[in-house]
Amino acid sequence: MRIETIGNATLYHGDCREVLPLLGQVDAVITDPPYTERTHGMAKTNAGKGHETKAVDFASLTSEELRATLEECGKLTRRWVVATVDYAHAFGLEENPPAGLRMLRIGVWVKNNPMPQISADRPGQGWEAIAFMHRADRKPAWNGGGRAGVWHHPVVQNTGHPTSKPLPLVSDWVCLFTDYGDTVCDPFMGGGTTGEACAGTGRKFIGIERERKYFDIACRRIEQAYAQPRLFEDAKVGAGDTAVQGDMFLTANTVVRGMKGCL
Repeated sequence: MRIETIGNATLYHGDCREVLPLLGQVDAVITDPPYTERTHGMAKTNAGKGHETKAVDFASLTSEELRATLEECGKLTRRWVVATVDYAHAFGLEENPPAGLRMLRIGVWVKNNPMPQISADRPGQGWEAIAFMHRADRKPAWNGGGRAGVWHHPVVQNTGHPTSKPLPLVSDWVCLFTDYGDTVCDPFMGGGTTGEACAGTGRKFIGIERERKYFDIACRRIEQAYAQPRLFEDAKVGAGDTAVQGDMFLTANTVVRGMKGCL
């Protein structure tokens, strides 16, 4: 198993099922696991040669495999487990949460530029589900107040990974569900978006990825993120002022818990 340390990030090239039991506790898990076999099979692209080229080149997860991994994440985290999941997985987790976790909300990422339905015989899928789970034995808290669990961001392309999530989207989750200096784990690191978000917001990161080519992309991306100058300040709003963090409004005389490094 290859291990790389870049800044405050520790990256494992290996299978998360083998690596997770070796780790100590983290403050949160923020991840984008593979979807169902059906969803992977239906993901097509018109790019390159041919028509309806398969867009996803890595293995899918069964409901049982996903549940087992999330249960390990529940043992690892002190607080939240945030995961983008297939909608079929999301509602299964709502009905029967992984052991040790509470399913508190199914959120939605609405895509501003979704992939059209290539067959043109039905509406295209313009959103993805987000599972917001928390350790069952602890009281939940986050930095978002009463805002809704809905995000609007365009699909990103040309990142080297076929299902990469937008950096602003993941950075918002890092800021909302963790505090400055916390440790975030991503057991399905992919191309390293969560790691880059942590580097940009003052969080420590542990990433696991079993596909060599995506592990290498993540290493380069996180190394580049740490090469950028960072200035972390507490998110303070002066009297009579209003600031905006993502879709969240901060009112006068507010210091938002955990938002250091995020504005």
